[in-house]
Amino acid sequence: MTVLAAIRPDDWNPPLFLHLVGAMTLVGALLLVAVSLAGAARGGSVATLRLGFRGLLFAALPAWIVMRISAEWLASKENVNEDSPAWVDIGYMTSDTSLLLLIAATVCAGLAARRAGRDQAQGGGLSVAVVVLTAITLIAYVVVIWAMTTKPT
Repeated sequence: MTVLAAIRPDDWNPPLFLHLVGAMTLVGALLLVAVSLAGAARGGSVATLRLGFRGLLFAALPAWIVMRISAEWLASKENVNEDSPAWVDIGYMTSDTSLLLLIAATVCAGLAARRAGRDQAQGGGLSVAVVVLTAITLIAYVVVIWAMTTKPT
């Protein structure tokens, strides 16, 4: 039995590579933030709150930008903007919504880290809110990863 591989033009490789690197970095940064802030919410130190905030600010948001710009670059090369398949629509909807969640989580994490540094107390409800926001975003990205790899109709 012969299996045919999907052949794509070589000029699609740079945007596809950047899209994958951005997406993997984004998911990894969100996992770091969720784990570190879950530990901070259970009695961790101020340093774990700052790690979560810096992970969002310096890793997750730039990775989102790289992922989204390279996705647009790749979509323009593939000409999927006119009649986009379902998996592209799922990716667009999730990335646009997740930006709002990332911004809200970054602001909450920054406020929690600032409040914890000033009062020498834990972030309280703000760190729990960040954990919930990043968990929702991670679940949405798992759905997108499924959609991008299986390409449902």
